[in-house]
Amino acid sequence: MQHQPPSSDDAKSKSRSSSALPFPTTTSYGGSYVIRLSGLSIFIAILSSAFIALFSGRMASSYMSTPRLQQFNCQPAAADSKLTETVENVLFDYEALVHPAMITHPNPKRVAVLGKQQQTSATLREVLKHLSVKDAVILGDEENAHVDNAVDARISALEMKDQECSVEDHGLFDVIIDPNPFKAATDFSSYFNCLNDDGVLVLNTDTIITHKDPALGIGRLNVLGRVTDFLGEVGYESVHLYQDESSSSDFGAHSFLVALKSAESRADWYSNEAEVNIRLHQRISRSESLEFDSPTMLKYQTPHKAVETVFCRDTNVEAEECGIRGFDPEVVNVPYSDLSVGKSTMGEYSGRGIFAKTDIPKGRAVGMEKSWLSYFIYPSAHSIIMELYYWADENEDDEEDFVEEVFESVSAVVGFSEGYGFWSSLLGRSHSTVDSGLMMFCNHGCNGTYNLCQDDANDSEDSVDPDQPPESLSSTWGSAFSPAFERNLRQALISGDKTNRDIKKGEEILCNYLEFIGRASDWEADVRGLQGQCAGTELGEISFYEREKQQA
Repeated sequence: MQHQPPSSDDAKSKSRSSSALPFPTTTSYGGSYVIRLSGLSIFIAILSSAFIALFSGRMASSYMSTPRLQQFNCQPAAADSKLTETVENVLFDYEALVHPAMITHPNPKRVAVLGKQQQTSATLREVLKHLSVKDAVILGDEENAHVDNAVDARISALEMKDQECSVEDHGLFDVIIDPNPFKAATDFSSYFNCLNDDGVLVLNTDTIITHKDPALGIGRLNVLGRVTDFLGEVGYESVHLYQDESSSSDFGAHSFLVALKSAESRADWYSNEAEVNIRLHQRISRSESLEFDSPTMLKYQTPHKAVETVFCRDTNVEAEECGIRGFDPEVVNVPYSDLSVGKSTMGEYSGRGIFAKTDIPKGRAVGMEKSWLSYFIYPSAHSIIMELYYWADENEDDEEDFVEEVFESVSAVVGFSEGYGFWSSLLGRSHSTVDSGLMMFCNHGCNGTYNLCQDDANDSEDSVDPDQPPESLSSTWGSAFSPAFERNLRQALISGDKTNRDIKKGEEILCNYLEFIGRASDWEADVRGLQGQCAGTELGEISFYEREKQQA
């Protein structure tokens, strides 16, 4: 939304540039929301955002303390002989193979299991625990593509020659599971073509990675390294490797690969504790036993440190991907104690800004000691907030008092996250991050006057073409498989900017909002919005809403 008359803005709505992240990012800058803000509502927004970020994963804890969920930890029920042909502890092994992918898919109805009878039987047992499954298909060669006296009507079999899956012969699947350890770098393109747009592929790697291993792709990790590369080349947009180190398992310590066809499925892979519990509660029959639970899933979401280590030993990996591991000890940080907040110098209506209380040399980070305290509103919480906001906005003429109350409360949170923070899709779908403390007041440096930015920043709102988004916004950067980023997602969102020149005591610290445009479709509107604010013909979001509140 563009507003009249003049001003630069004291707050930011931004998204980390996709040139610095391995996955597509989205942004919202100068949105069209009618948000009512006040000092009290901003305070409420801060508390609400903190609550959402810190506790969204625990909100269903009391609800999930039901007899049904408690049965997940009971003794295993007797296994049917037609589906279990392995040792006593096999259930836990195949749980680690099957359930992370099944829980990641929002509604798995048609599932394919590849391979020989022993592995398919144990795998099918776990798949069929999900009530959403309507069709569980065994894909195998002529010897294995059959079902003898199936105890479940959902089981069927189709022959697949030379491990080639085709839509014409086999149809589309939500999840494809191969329990057979791969021994060579196979072409997985046929599996990719047989998956729905939100499909998930699961592979058994038959290995465990340790800190003593060489780089991924070398020695005993040669095949695994080539497979992760192939999956990205085929078109999978996000690939995750997780390790199950249970000493009681039939596999022993083992690792598995989950390949997501769409980057949007990352939001489901990174479901919080409450979401995983609810999905288990809704899908798993009360009569089934299950050792897999939400703490197990949360453990699988983050790659083992050894996986990150061997990944970063690969000399072909982009330096930026592994450079994000922790703070760079060579970059000196300027603490909050050397900053102050005052009236911005960027125009009459510019509001607040941050200033240097001492001279700051070129190449310094600013406020990194507080960056870990940033507010994070994850995709599921973000979606709920926006649904409530749009509902209240559409029904604002309703005479019921609670509609107005919902609108006032939710719009405060939306205003806080949109006006002071940045939106990203690093986790698959839209989510918000708001810089903590003083850094939320960093204004845009018009005409290239910004002094806090990425190393390679050299554009301004006047030098770029609003009709031509940069190439970095039209493609992903890096690789689909990047355990270094997966282990450092939050730091990827809140770090990277440094001073690009010496800043004198009393000088305002200014950011480059062009870096925070993360989606090609937003480029034109965001650039023109910055041009209008810098020309003094438009108000920024926060200035507009605060002015509207004062005039009310």
